[in-house]
Amino acid sequence: MKFIFYVILISLFSVSSFAQDEENRKITIIHAGTLLNVAGQEPLSEQSIFVEDGKITDVRASYINDADGDVTIIDLSDKFVMAGMMDMHVHLANSSGNPADHVLAGVKNSYVTLMAGFTTVRDLGASDDSIFKLRDAINDGDIIGPRIYSAGNIIGVGGRENGKECNSVESCRKTTRDMITGGADWIKIYSSCSGTQPCAHEDAAPMFFPDEIEAVTEVAKKYEIPVAAHSHPTASGNMVLDYGVKSIEHGSHLSTEAMERMVRDHVYYIPTFSVMDMLEARVNNPSTDPARAKRMQKTLDKNPRQIMKAYEMGVPIATGTDAGVAPHGKNYREIERFVKIGISSADALKMTTVNTADLLDKSDTLGTIEKGKFADIIAVTGNPLENIKDIENITFVMKEGRVYKD
Repeated sequence: MKFIFYVILISLFSVSSFAQDEENRKITIIHAGTLLNVAGQEPLSEQSIFVEDGKITDVRASYINDADGDVTIIDLSDKFVMAGMMDMHVHLANSSGNPADHVLAGVKNSYVTLMAGFTTVRDLGASDDSIFKLRDAINDGDIIGPRIYSAGNIIGVGGRENGKECNSVESCRKTTRDMITGGADWIKIYSSCSGTQPCAHEDAAPMFFPDEIEAVTEVAKKYEIPVAAHSHPTASGNMVLDYGVKSIEHGSHLSTEAMERMVRDHVYYIPTFSVMDMLEARVNNPSTDPARAKRMQKTLDKNPRQIMKAYEMGVPIATGTDAGVAPHGKNYREIERFVKIGISSADALKMTTVNTADLLDKSDTLGTIEKGKFADIIAVTGNPLENIKDIENITFVMKEGRVYKD
């Protein structure tokens, strides 16, 4: 008899606790006038997005106002709603000053990037290891900014800026291990000169010897860390593809053969196309050295054709602005330039959401507005599928269920 009494008591307590939990649930329902839940597919009209504990729990047709729990309604019924955009090539914590300047730059640049609607970035080169602290502080909610996947310092011939070398097999192995144990989510290698240097021309040699690049990529593989490769000349692009890199940055002189291999091996091309804004300004500046201006003009002439060729061949492309070289907060320029040369608006938006999530191997949590994904949601005044310039009109930003701009 006592046993039955205890069972009944426990059952009543459980039901009471469940009812109390239901009442205490905090649910946000977003009314989306036009919803691009998966870029590349047709948008939906008059949808309700349910958000709870930082994740999307449901997407339903029509505007719904009721749910079991404490409900907050966000009315975006006159907006274009889509997944948070992502930039796969930024430099948030770079500055010409001391470590304190790097940190301050990182805080400022993180804020303006998030306000521009970019909820996730891949940082491919910082002045020091403060980028890892910035990443962690944002994750802890202490600083406002996008989710960061960081490579820390770039690994190149001559060594990192803190003096660690990559000039032989052993030194390259050690530097790569140090970067990974220091907190790197990615490894970035500098396999060619910078784009405006004379040694970045089409026929230039790679910066690394094969055994050096193999040392870096093999260590990264052991730790299951992906590798991104800065590359301009044709030879360096061909070389890095021999060693299993996940993305090629810039790729100014990728050959047809390299593009075919990138399609076959699913290697991403990050053109950093928005840098062309800066090159145009420098070419038109009378104080620019004529030889340098000529090299820049050659890049301006070739890059649009190069990107369209890759696009038409089916090379995976993701947005990466090189912000830090290009302005922070204007990350949308990459998307606008893609559309200007003939890429469809639908595919350009896919490149900054679906494709970027795929590159990061985070398609299960990022890139679309679907049940189970992080609630990274932005709203636009206008319709960027009809006028890509509307992507500048970001009026609402949510990251993991928290509203940062409304």
